[in-house]
Order: sequence, then C-alpha cells, then structure tokens
Amino acid sequence: MNTNTQQSLEKDQKIAQEALRKAYTRETQALIAEINQKASQITDINAIWALSDYLNSQRYNIEGKYDCRESTSVFVLAQLVKEKWLTIDELSDLTPSTRAKVAALAKMS
Repeated sequence: MNTNTQQSLEKDQKIAQEALRKAYTRETQALIAEINQKASQITDINAIWALSDYLNSQRYNIEGKYDCRESTSVFVLAQLVKEKWLTIDELSDLTPSTRAKVAALAKMS
C-alpha cells in the first residue's frame, strides 16, 4: 500500500471516530431524555420491569452499534446516517470514495 493510500485510510478512520463520538452523544442524550419521560410516568412495578427490559435492549443495541472496527466503519457510518444520528454533510472530510460508499449504503433499505 502506498503512502498516500495509507494516509487517506488513517484520515478517514480519524474522521469516522470523531463522527461516531458525535452520533453516540446525540443518541445517548436522546435516550436519556426518553428515559426521563418514561420514568416520570411509572405508576406500578410492572412499568419498572418494562423500563428495565427496555434499558437492557437499548444498552445491547447501542454498545453493539458503536463497537466499530476499521473494517466495519463504513457500514456503521451508513447506519448512523440512515438513522439520522449523522448527516452525510458531517462526513464531508472523508475521502470522496469513502463518502460515496457511506452515502450509497445509507440509501439502501
């Protein structure tokens, strides 16, 4: 692999990590707001257990989603764009080919 390619990959990985941190913050802040709202409506023990189950599923979802490795970062970024935790414009510093891959994958259903 030539030096330019390696530098592009390193740059893309750094940008991807920054974008992941931004999306993670957005998603977890939204979850906190949602949990505050749900918790304020608890009136019985069954609602507590339901909230606990919901929290466990969200934890599993979020931890799995943001456990991003270099080989899967394009797919994770595309998923975050599709879920609207990121916009494709926020990834404008990615190399054109990587950004195009993310945009194409985000459009798939």
